[in-house]
Amino acid sequence: MDRAARQAAYIRVAAETFREMGLSASMQDVADRAGVAKILIYREFPSRKALLEALFEEVLGEIREVWDEPWTGWGGGMIELHRRAQQNRAGYLLLLRDSRSHPETVGWWDIYKARQVEPFARFLTPSEGAPEGADVRARQAALSLVGMLTEALISWIEDEDGLNEEQRREWFGHMVREWRRITRKVYRLDPPE
Repeated sequence: MDRAARQAAYIRVAAETFREMGLSASMQDVADRAGVAKILIYREFPSRKALLEALFEEVLGEIREVWDEPWTGWGGGMIELHRRAQQNRAGYLLLLRDSRSHPETVGWWDIYKARQVEPFARFLTPSEGAPEGADVRARQAALSLVGMLTEALISWIEDEDGLNEEQRREWFGHMVREWRRITRKVYRLDPPE
């Protein structure tokens, strides 16, 4: 197994360990779950903090890849994100839910939120002639979608909503279209009528 594959395997094991045992789980706990000596984990990740950073960066990178792909229609990106999250449930749940409340990882929650603003702001680019300050308002408005998207994705990962993929796409697509419509109006992103 090459180094990249070994690191990826340890990251996945770490995600499962932290989800099961909490974000305070130790490197020994990760090693035990991986069935290897702790020193082998340390050879790839010099600290527990480095392992957590790699785990969160992997998930953040996947999310960014989805937002950077060509647009596939209302709700399409969210469906793709859900597909990817199904392959790494523990990693996504650690970032999207658990990192918010743990003092050691809350900074990653802040990074996640900040990295969502730019892709979401694409839906809110102010029109020429919009009232002054529209760019700032558009970024603030984009942040409002982060919470809705995050909670929906958590629900989908945990399969708590009782919907199938097509129903989820329809629901989320409709919700985002309406969010965009009313957000453009309320945040004054178009010229006055």
